[in-house]
Amino acid sequence: MQTCKMHIMTTSKRKRFVYFFSFIADSCKRIYLYTYKIIVNLIVIISLTRGEDYYEILGINKTADQDDIRRAFKKLAIVYHPDKNGDDPNAHDKFVKLTTAYETLKDSDLRHKYDLHGEDGLNKSHKKQTYHSWNYYQNSFIYDDDKYVINLGKNDYYESVINSHSSWFVNFYSPMCSHCHHLAPTWKEVAKLLDGIVQIAAVNCEYNWQLCHQIGIRAYPTLLYFQKNSQHREHYRGEKTQEAITRFVLDRLNIHIHELSEFHFKEYLSGKIVKKMPVLIFICDDQQNCFTSDERIKVAATFDKLIDVKMFTCKNDECHDKISYDTNAVYLPIYNKSFWEPIFLEDIFDINILIEKLLDQLPGPQELSDNDFKVKKMKSDVTWLICFYIGDIENVRDLNLQMKKFSPSGIKLGKINCGRNGQFCSKLGVTRYPIWGMLKPSGAFEFHHGSNLNNDIIKFMQISMKTTNVWALSAEEALSILQRSNEDEVWFLDWFTPWCPPCIEFLSELRKASLEFDASIVRFGTIDCTAHNTLCHQYNIQFYPTAMLINGSNTYQFTLSKTAANVMYFINEKRNPSVIELTTKNFRQKLGKKKNDVIWIVDYFAPWCGPCQRLAPEWSAVARSLSALSFVNVASVNCETEASLCTSQGVRSYPDIRIYPLGSEGLNTVA
Repeated sequence: MQTCKMHIMTTSKRKRFVYFFSFIADSCKRIYLYTYKIIVNLIVIISLTRGEDYYEILGINKTADQDDIRRAFKKLAIVYHPDKNGDDPNAHDKFVKLTTAYETLKDSDLRHKYDLHGEDGLNKSHKKQTYHSWNYYQNSFIYDDDKYVINLGKNDYYESVINSHSSWFVNFYSPMCSHCHHLAPTWKEVAKLLDGIVQIAAVNCEYNWQLCHQIGIRAYPTLLYFQKNSQHREHYRGEKTQEAITRFVLDRLNIHIHELSEFHFKEYLSGKIVKKMPVLIFICDDQQNCFTSDERIKVAATFDKLIDVKMFTCKNDECHDKISYDTNAVYLPIYNKSFWEPIFLEDIFDINILIEKLLDQLPGPQELSDNDFKVKKMKSDVTWLICFYIGDIENVRDLNLQMKKFSPSGIKLGKINCGRNGQFCSKLGVTRYPIWGMLKPSGAFEFHHGSNLNNDIIKFMQISMKTTNVWALSAEEALSILQRSNEDEVWFLDWFTPWCPPCIEFLSELRKASLEFDASIVRFGTIDCTAHNTLCHQYNIQFYPTAMLINGSNTYQFTLSKTAANVMYFINEKRNPSVIELTTKNFRQKLGKKKNDVIWIVDYFAPWCGPCQRLAPEWSAVARSLSALSFVNVASVNCETEASLCTSQGVRSYPDIRIYPLGSEGLNTVA
């Protein structure tokens, strides 16, 4: 079971390090020009040499996500690799320590063990690290610093790509593959050219080998294209050139731009044809001096469902009484009786400049109050991306520009100033700025816990739009559920903290499970114990993540391995049990008869026992398969809550499966 608890190291080594570092730092003050460089180097070198905290070795804090860990390691690996430090006899040992820290913290299971128990909690075999050449680390994370290519991990792939509202083109690569490195500049250029049209992504198969193995990646690079709203993928086998790859994508967008007649063109310009969305009309002359077909498709794809794109060919100067010779396109806003007129876009020859001009025409994010938020949560039939912010005018201007780039996603944009709505933001659980959240048509709302980079926000939007049955709960909402103010609702609650990697992984699994249940059956709620610390203490939440099912007056602790499959099994089993639950109260009544007229098969287990957790779904399957036999009962006893019963039965290890045969007398005959 993956859990996470804050771990503070107070070893004697730590004390010696602090004392030694303080002495060095005081001495270095006398050499002002070299102070910064010496201190930084000493921190890294001493940490690497003396086995200090892994987070300190990488120069990150405990809230760092996987991307932060990867970037920090890459920077240090290039500087401290033995190939670059041949004059240092300890270079090898230092670098092994660096790679050990990285390999530990990048793996969620190992990181969890390290957070709880330090180095002593790790397997000794794990400490025997090897490393690659210096050149490998220089080039291993090919797309980490690219702002157009989205880096995907296992959870991102299943949540963001499959059945997405956007089309995705994913490059599965290995840093050991020379062809992958040759493709990288082209892939980055494609990502830049198709920005806002399709999501261009990459998966490092050395870093995410389980994902690549699971979906059958056997060669590098492998390029897979996913149409929007589809689970099916198409393998790209064409030339690895920017032109060929771009052509492949554009041909699959299925965009057809209608060409207007002269009559309809003039009707549009006069405002006689009223549309529910703005219209952009590309202007060509009879020599086809205009934006190319591909460029028109790019604009139509970028503003899909936001702007209706058409084209008109002006033949023999017959239309220049309406437009000038320099007009490249005409933008027609949504019709307004009080004031309306076409906007002529002239002397624009770069498609990216045209896209920027069109972004300027789109409305900015709506400023919302706390009351607006509550009203939309109750009545909204659309999805809102909301940014909670605080800051000056300049920051707000930057925020508006950033949010406009999300407009083509087809969702509503809003922002809430927590300087003016401080009490509401605090109640909701806003602990940092800016923070992004999604308000869904179901009324569910949840926060984004990753970075504020555009690509990360896009990934969050893709996921959250699909998982309409996941609710980030305020303390007030959580209390209402826990105190059973609404007996008709069943809730699966996840108590977590954003700094806990297993929590973020389980949140992903929770989203997957939520897709299998309607809100009328069970709702999924998350409680951020960083934001709602008092509530978590009140309910004695000591480990993260902690999960439970609230069904009427009953609370069931979720103790299985934290996967979507186990969550679904657990909920279904508690709603319609196939295994009879035996307790001290009913045990003798059911099994203590003079002569048993049924066979009882009983699993004695403890919730914290790993083998017991793995057995649980199988035990339910056994119960279901034997349910047709009226003379067989399958049961279980929780030895943590029924300790006296298990002791009386002589149970000394878990799981302990016992058969009480047909015709046995009382509890004396056990097979």
